[in-house]
Amino acid sequence: MAEDTKKNEKKATKRVNKLTNARIKKEIEFLQPMFAGIDDEDKKNLVNSLIEEAAFLKVACFQAKEELKKEGLTTETVNASQKFVKAHPSATIYEKYSRQYTAIIHTLIEYLPPKEKKNISRLAALRNG
Repeated sequence: MAEDTKKNEKKATKRVNKLTNARIKKEIEFLQPMFAGIDDEDKKNLVNSLIEEAAFLKVACFQAKEELKKEGLTTETVNASQKFVKAHPSATIYEKYSRQYTAIIHTLIEYLPPKEKKNISRLAALRNG
């Protein structure tokens, strides 16, 4: 009977959903200004879809990471009379999503517009004639 109460206690802990539209939107708003200098409409559409995907993956990785911190890297599974330890499902999710996020960020880096040329100061303009 004591084991049943321990199981119920574990089930009673509610997971907080950090994968919200507000967090995703905040991440999108963080990334979009970096790509404001893109003029080509097709590139802009591609970059915007990559930004949305990157934002989702970052927030999903954040949630998986928080769950791993809270619950640990492994979980004990009971199958009939057998008990065995396996990787926490969030560890698999974190690994998969972080790889996808890294690939998308590398792609986005390729689309970064060249930095605007700095304004030449008056002195430099006079010096250069």
